Amino acid sequence: MPNPRSPRKHPLRIPTIEFLKDRLYLAASDSIPQDTDTAAYFTVDDSLPYNAFHHDFGPLHVGHLYRFAVVLHEILAEEYNQEKSIVFYSGTNSRARANAACLLCCYMVLIQSWPPHLALAPIAGAEPPMMPFRDAGYSVADFTLAIQDIVYGVWKAKEKGLLDLRDFNLEEYEKYERVEMGDFNTIPPHFVAFASPQYLPIPGEPVPKMTTSLHNVIDFFVENHVDVVVRLNSPLYDKSIFEANDINHIDMIFEDGTCPEMEIVRQFVGVCAEVVASKKMIAVHCKAGLGRTGCLIGAYLIYEYGFTANEVIGYMRFMRPGMVVGPQQHWLYLHQQDFREWKYTMGFGAPSAGLAGHRPLVSISYLRDLKSSPRTPIRRILSDVETNAASLPAPTPGQPRKSPMLDTSGDENRMGPNVVGVAESGSTQSETDATQDIVVRKTRSASANSPSARRAMSFSAVTMTTTTTTTTTIASPTGWSAGNSANVGRPQRRVVSNTLGDKMKGPAGGVRKVSARTKRL
Repeated sequence: MPNPRSPRKHPLRIPTIEFLKDRLYLAASDSIPQDTDTAAYFTVDDSLPYNAFHHDFGPLHVGHLYRFAVVLHEILAEEYNQEKSIVFYSGTNSRARANAACLLCCYMVLIQSWPPHLALAPIAGAEPPMMPFRDAGYSVADFTLAIQDIVYGVWKAKEKGLLDLRDFNLEEYEKYERVEMGDFNTIPPHFVAFASPQYLPIPGEPVPKMTTSLHNVIDFFVENHVDVVVRLNSPLYDKSIFEANDINHIDMIFEDGTCPEMEIVRQFVGVCAEVVASKKMIAVHCKAGLGRTGCLIGAYLIYEYGFTANEVIGYMRFMRPGMVVGPQQHWLYLHQQDFREWKYTMGFGAPSAGLAGHRPLVSISYLRDLKSSPRTPIRRILSDVETNAASLPAPTPGQPRKSPMLDTSGDENRMGPNVVGVAESGSTQSETDATQDIVVRKTRSASANSPSARRAMSFSAVTMTTTTTTTTTIASPTGWSAGNSANVGRPQRRVVSNTLGDKMKGPAGGVRKVSARTKRL
């Protein structure tokens, strides 16, 4: 099987994309570009890999973005690069190009505070077009998520005050996403999404010792004021392990791979609204902490902040890769308007013992029947909305059963007709990518002793002057510093190197992504 990083016999010629005139560019190359007197090149293809579940390949997550930003700012700040153009490049295969473009656009939005339409404008006419992302399911991908959805999702999270990288703790993020350390991620600022702990004593057997991962989960929950744990899968632990630490526990169980009934969603949203009002957090899990967990967290974020379904999926996957799987994506899309309207057509019902004393959402007409009230103008509007509301569509059928066979049939989720890339000897993009996209490779370990791994870095201001004498400044937001990533080094400008320091040793994620599985681009 050919090496995905080896030069092609007939290399693709992909045009370089300009983000800042004469200063910052996005490119693709299967060879290793050499620095010149006018250009400096760098890549993160090998040092910041996406850890795939199945056929998914991105987007890269918030920890990747943080490390990329540190490296980029170091390169921009180096004295011998002041008069050079900086070229961020990836491999020419469609998956690597999509991840690189998405990473750079998210950087522009989250760190440089560009509006999303300007961040996306440079890649709008990219040839070949950027490949859309797909979910982590085993079925054929029938719901596409474009780079635009990721960028608008993280932009909306920033605008709503949900995501601020100045408060982001890289060390904590990379520690707890590993299975042996807990397998959880925060979906800021209200949620923790995690995989189900497994701690179920067997009758007649000695009580097992609590694992390190479970200890980490409980300690983190206590320190960060998690008020409620919501379990969505069949019990794999005794809920008393949380209740003993003054953490309420609620079961809202539904089948793996399926979508929740609306009654469950109304209960969940009601609980979340009350917990958020008390300035505490909610921890949610199913078996893997991805599909069912993403359904309910996504529904609340749409209800409270007005995300679209694509935006909320993009934001959640940026914070915890793999969230929302298969038909659950369509379910969020179909019901997004319902969740937004609940803000105006729903109120809080009576406290429920099954919801740890919290109140579910119920229709305002139901509340009006319980207690008559004057028909104020807003109540007349709400009454009209209720009267004209369409009936809910039928529940989405469950996810097809997962096959143990690994399907490597290629990229089923490409959008539109095959695009022919400009190649020598007339080879097409689809032909040249056919082997690239299905080759499995192992990620090289980071070198903890390399000078670049020990080098301290900071986000210093870098002034970039264009040929038109206008000045654009790439600088850090107020209060930003490299913080806990001070030991992050700069990767060599070679696709075969990995010198990002101690924190990049081993897989970036845990064995919820199956520890024995190798990385794929």
